[in-house]
Amino acid sequence: MRRLPAPWPLLLGVAGGYAAGSLTSFLLFESSSTGAVLFLPAGVTLAALVLSDRRWWPWVLATAALVEVVIDRAQGIGPLAVWAFALANTVEPLVGATLLRRYAPALDLSRRRDLGVFLLCGVLAGPLVGAVIGSITINLSQGPAVLDGLLPFWAGDGLGVLVVAGALLTWQLDRGRPGAPGPVLRALLLLLTAAVTAAVFSPDVVPLAYLALLWLFGLAFWGGVAVVTEAGLVVAVTANVMTVLGHGPWAPLSGTPRMEAAALQLFIAVAVLGAWLLAVEVSERERARSVSRQEVAARRRVEALQEVTAGLATAATTDAVAAVLIRSGIGLLAPSGSVAVTTPEGGLRVWRTSGSAPADLSMDDPSPLAAAARRHAPVRSWSPIALAVPARTAGTTFGALEFRFTDESAIDAQVTAMARTLAELMAPALHRARLYEEERAAAHQLQRALLPVVPERLPGVELAGCYRPADEHHDVGGDWYDAFALPGGRVGFAVGDVVGHDLRAAAAMGQLHSALSVLAAAHADGPAAVLDALDRLSSGIPGAGLTTIGYGEFDPATCRLSYACAGHPPPLLVTDHHAEYLTGGRSRPLGAAAGPRPEAVVDVLPGSMLLWYSDGLVERRDADLDVGLDQLASVASGLDGASSRSWCTAVMAELTSGQRLLDDVVLVCLRLQPHPAPSLAGPLLTRPTARGGQ
Repeated sequence: MRRLPAPWPLLLGVAGGYAAGSLTSFLLFESSSTGAVLFLPAGVTLAALVLSDRRWWPWVLATAALVEVVIDRAQGIGPLAVWAFALANTVEPLVGATLLRRYAPALDLSRRRDLGVFLLCGVLAGPLVGAVIGSITINLSQGPAVLDGLLPFWAGDGLGVLVVAGALLTWQLDRGRPGAPGPVLRALLLLLTAAVTAAVFSPDVVPLAYLALLWLFGLAFWGGVAVVTEAGLVVAVTANVMTVLGHGPWAPLSGTPRMEAAALQLFIAVAVLGAWLLAVEVSERERARSVSRQEVAARRRVEALQEVTAGLATAATTDAVAAVLIRSGIGLLAPSGSVAVTTPEGGLRVWRTSGSAPADLSMDDPSPLAAAARRHAPVRSWSPIALAVPARTAGTTFGALEFRFTDESAIDAQVTAMARTLAELMAPALHRARLYEEERAAAHQLQRALLPVVPERLPGVELAGCYRPADEHHDVGGDWYDAFALPGGRVGFAVGDVVGHDLRAAAAMGQLHSALSVLAAAHADGPAAVLDALDRLSSGIPGAGLTTIGYGEFDPATCRLSYACAGHPPPLLVTDHHAEYLTGGRSRPLGAAAGPRPEAVVDVLPGSMLLWYSDGLVERRDADLDVGLDQLASVASGLDGASSRSWCTAVMAELTSGQRLLDDVVLVCLRLQPHPAPSLAGPLLTRPTARGGQ
């Protein structure tokens, strides 16, 4: 409960409120024979003590005592009685406030327990002490017995505390509550309450008084605790005024003032306290529902946060990190937002939940997103309503998150903490992604450096090759193809598969294909002799063991193809839509052969297409190898006489599209054409390209 400022604003408020309440009570006393029915100042002093710091209590009590003395003397009360009443009306709130601070230090009168403490300490205990002092004073100054003055004094002060202190201590309770009436509507409701009370107290009919109860209970359901306590004060004052004027359901009891006062006090107490308890019950149910909703929301946020954490743990690139946060992170807190990642150029790459394409943003941009990344600190904005937090780790800012809201009240401590948590998860994920991308770029450069430069045309051969690594993130592997001119106008070509698909396999592949081209140029005895020589050489190349290689030579002058397969799948020859696997010249992989390797020779018709590939193109774990071979033959036999590039693209699309590759894939397509023997040895090179493109 917020404490009131002190001393002068508080003391002026106490003096004004106490004087107004005291004068109202004296007017009611003088106009009626009912005695002390409602003493309003009792609630003013108690509320002031509860709402202020203890160091200001002497000032509050002194102010209340001074006002009491002045007004009592003006009413003609003797000096001794005046100071005795001042003592009663200061000890009473002091006792009540002390007990309340002891048993309900954070008083909240919308809770059952705190309301119970307020009733016991503030409404009953404190006024009882004041009533004892006051009744003794009345006995000594005016003569009535102590017990005759005790109950009216106690009831009047207790009722004053109930309605006045209750209204003052709860007037801020419903502020900010969804659906709570605003100041104008509250004032209108209080005017209507006064009108309803006056109307039901006009005739001398008891049942009509219960309409005031129904009105208060209706306010309890809809208006909240603060409205009910304020309306209760209005009902208490209005009912007393109407009773003093001789109206109301208890007017027939005017001949027995004590009975009339008791009936009126009981009615006010039941009406106010009953409606208050109902409002408390409604408030606690709303609070329980709110807590339940918050728990559900918190549980959902935790579940969603776990999903984000899992997604970030497996996100390998900055694009993937941004996608996880756009898909699952921003929506945890806000309807929309953005993810920014710093770029090597010193700017920001921004993804938005709107689904628009990523855009570049200057670090000097005035937006909250850029400001958070630039200042390395959270930034709040009111136009637009946004919260931006930097993604920072190890002293480096890797990006920022921006959450956009439609209501400024949505940015609370819990939302801010969750935004920071997401940024703390985002930063190391971006750090890992950046390291990975740098590693990938280095591996890609290494792979490209190891690949041979393959011409698109050689004498009598038009060729195209495709390569897809199993590890698509690194773009490295042990599969390769090569083609080169040989002495005598011949063309050599090879397809190889080193075991593995990592940098070690790529390194072995680079040494093998370099050695193969040199050995092929040095051996004119055919493919088998070349593979025998390569087999002997491979023993000194780490990782080259069990490599499979298919090597062939084509003589365009005779349209003769000779080839040998060291453990490699057979080439496929397609002539006029007829596909045939060339199964001759087979031997074991490098490092596993015993004895000379065989080779095969076949005469090909001009325009035939030769397809050679690695096993990754036709092998699948869930199917026999023959299924893949049959599919390749079926696809190839259906293709027309288009270029080698279109053949390569079509076959790769049919056999690998939509599948997760478990092995590297190489495919080379060679269109074999007759060509006159050259006058000088050497290749006819046109537009050489690096192997590996689609």
